[in-house]
Amino acid sequence: MSSRFRLALKLVAVASIAAAITVHFLAAPLLLWTSAPLATVLIFIIAFANWTARKDFYSLWVSIGLQFSLAGDVLLLRSDHFFTLGLFAFLLTHFAYLIAFTRDTRFPARFTVWVLYLFIAASCYFFLFSWLPPALHIPVAIYAVLLVSMAAQAMGRFLNRRTASTQFAAIGGLFFVLSDGLLAFDRFYKPIHLAPLLVLLPYYTAQWLIASSTDNSLRA
Repeated sequence: MSSRFRLALKLVAVASIAAAITVHFLAAPLLLWTSAPLATVLIFIIAFANWTARKDFYSLWVSIGLQFSLAGDVLLLRSDHFFTLGLFAFLLTHFAYLIAFTRDTRFPARFTVWVLYLFIAASCYFFLFSWLPPALHIPVAIYAVLLVSMAAQAMGRFLNRRTASTQFAAIGGLFFVLSDGLLAFDRFYKPIHLAPLLVLLPYYTAQWLIASSTDNSLRA
């Protein structure tokens, strides 16, 4: 992928992300249904283009994760009907990312980091437990464990390898945890002021960073 094409793609992706966040504040369902998936599609293209150039397992599994994210984005646009399905789609996203992050580093990359992330997830889960619908107790627990396992593996991998690519993925994992944590508090505990901005900005930042970590120039 040429540097000019890469730059143009990233600029378009940034514009699409800004639009996807903005339309959540507007009464424009059609714009919402087009801009939100489009932002993820453009981020997916970044990773997929890097995979087509190298045909490596890392870029492949990141690309697969972004495909599941696209499904999750669409399902959560009707979260009142498809929240559990959307949760499952993002569960598969984190599983795919975890596979990518274990291609060159065993799991857990840093046991202490994994335990720390699990402790944070458990604290948030038990805080929200009484507000969760009973049918979601087990699905949310499973999701939380896989989410923080993915993020902890990304961070441990960075601490072990110290490359720009692993740093991008580690920060992306942290942003994913932040986004999902805010989403859970907003949905199950108490509405958050400017929730679309506070949830979606770290979400798209996470996806952007993880997709960008597939860039071969960052992986040396």
